[in-house]
Amino acid sequence: MKISFYPSCEEVYENIQNPVPAKNVISQWYKDIKPSETLNVKNCIPFLDTMTSGYMQLTWEDIHVEYINNNLTVYTTDKTGIPLFNARNKSDILINENFYNIEFIWSRQWSIGLPDGYSALITHPLNRYDLPFITMSGIVDSDKYNHSPVGNIPFYLSKNFQGVIPKGTPMFQIIPIKREDWVFKKEIYDKEDWGKKEKKRNLIQKGLYKKMFWQKKSFD
Repeated sequence: MKISFYPSCEEVYENIQNPVPAKNVISQWYKDIKPSETLNVKNCIPFLDTMTSGYMQLTWEDIHVEYINNNLTVYTTDKTGIPLFNARNKSDILINENFYNIEFIWSRQWSIGLPDGYSALITHPLNRYDLPFITMSGIVDSDKYNHSPVGNIPFYLSKNFQGVIPKGTPMFQIIPIKREDWVFKKEIYDKEDWGKKEKKRNLIQKGLYKKMFWQKKSFD
């Protein structure tokens, strides 16, 4: 399958990095975790899968966050002349008290093109709660809608952060998903079947999930 990224203009094509495979920008704190015999997050393949699935858009400027005279000031060095974000004074989204109630908006300068039947989940970089912001999520039917030159994605800044969000920080993650119709079914409890599954779960606890159950995903 192929995913395409379309620049909004010539300046974007020449100056702004298109989204990159998420596996290329795994956070340093995750790399620094040592595997443990008692099983920690470094042993958890599903945790890693979320961080390496799809593609990441990275910031193309440093973002300076300052709180001066009771006023929040957020700005970039603006070396490219291509806006990284904008802001709305009022937010309609219910956000918790740990974030400023100001709706900032990432400027999405690369549109997404997907094969027929696929949509793009655009969301906060998964398992990246170390970032000083939270990006809202959306699903775009990018097989049909990929002609918009610029898209806007809301995000909120943490009240606990002042400083610089460096160039190259993941802004949002893009994961292609296949559109299908689903109907749920409530199954009865089967003690014998549950016992078989319990034995498999015990194998997972021994660190055999990757060997016995995991299916490799590829995003290049």
